[in-house]
Amino acid sequence: MNKKLHTVKEVIISIIIFICAWYLLSIILKSYFLPRPEIVLKTLVVLLVKGEITIHLIASLKRTLLGFTLALLAGSLTAYMLGLSKSIGKYFHPMIEFIRPIPPLAWIPLAIVWFGIGNGSAIFVIFIATFFPIFTSTYFGVKTILNEHKRLKHHYQLNNIQYFTHIVFPHSLPYLLSGSKTGLGMSWMAVIAAEIIAANTGLGYFIEINRVLLNIEIVIATMIIIGIIGYTMALILKYIETKILYWVD
Repeated sequence: MNKKLHTVKEVIISIIIFICAWYLLSIILKSYFLPRPEIVLKTLVVLLVKGEITIHLIASLKRTLLGFTLALLAGSLTAYMLGLSKSIGKYFHPMIEFIRPIPPLAWIPLAIVWFGIGNGSAIFVIFIATFFPIFTSTYFGVKTILNEHKRLKHHYQLNNIQYFTHIVFPHSLPYLLSGSKTGLGMSWMAVIAAEIIAANTGLGYFIEINRVLLNIEIVIATMIIIGIIGYTMALILKYIETKILYWVD
């Protein structure tokens, strides 16, 4: 309980420091460039009460969850296939490592050509951004299985399914969850970036429209919503991780 109170205290102090720094910057800069905190807060309340931003928020969440789910399945399955099979890994792992350094945003032009403006392009970019953190972390977890663990397969005469379910998967699960946390954060960032360029709904699109209209207070209010949701998703995934990995302190 004391640990939770201490964490809440740290969060509150962090928010106060952030608001104070923001207020000082708004005094130094013109309000046109950086509106004061109370103005943005009022705008934020209006957006939420009127529901003007709701449709864009729902669109972004749907794209993120779909892209993340697809990347989670593809990334983990690919990691297990390449990690457990040397014959598959030696041919496909170099190809993945070649594609991995390409920034997700660099795929947007191709995504627009292939899928057009809308859900397809955004989900594709999310998938690309999320796949590699999940794959890399899970693959590393599979490859770090000790030789002693591998010998258990022969000692207990386990078949491939038993070896995977009793040894490989439990050992690699912390790595899979760690990659998923990173991947979820990448998903949320990628969807906003993709929507700015390749969508006609979503929070990224909403930001871009209001930037064009010079509604800077709405842009910042939307950014705050993005930050809150991203932080909340990270907390949810962390909570799930503690429940699954209950033996880890």
